[in-house]
Amino acid sequence: MDKVSLAVTLIRNTSNQTIRWLARLNEFTMQLEFVVGERLEQESFRETAIREVAWELELDRTRDFLVANMAQHNLEFVDQMPGWFSKNHMLVSFYNVEIYRREVLEAVESDSRNFWVTSDEICDGVTHCGRRFDPIVPYLINRSNVIQHWESSQSVDRSRKL
Repeated sequence: MDKVSLAVTLIRNTSNQTIRWLARLNEFTMQLEFVVGERLEQESFRETAIREVAWELELDRTRDFLVANMAQHNLEFVDQMPGWFSKNHMLVSFYNVEIYRREVLEAVESDSRNFWVTSDEICDGVTHCGRRFDPIVPYLINRSNVIQHWESSQSVDRSRKL
């Protein structure tokens, strides 16, 4: 049984008063995916998340985005992932990611492969306009409950101080 270690990024956008999540279109499968990376030897899950966001979105890792210092959630389980042929020992860490500066956000939004999706679309595995997610995305999200179905229906209170 193989051991698979994945860092899953949860790239959020709250600019329109609701939470949306970044999904990217895989042009070969025509399915939406999150930015996910397999952890390399001697690399932390957080370093994997940083590497993958910088590479996939062509961003400067020192000034364009911030990956949370700690994982939002960690999972460890043995299962056969959707579309895989055998069971694997899975280690999965989910990291919140914030994109900084309006021009960086606009550059991300201008990439035709990027889509801002709602929590219910992710949990359901399909967008409201019918575009499907890679089945691994809703599988991991629903198994971990790291994104809840209702989250995008809640408005973001920007006046609240943390």
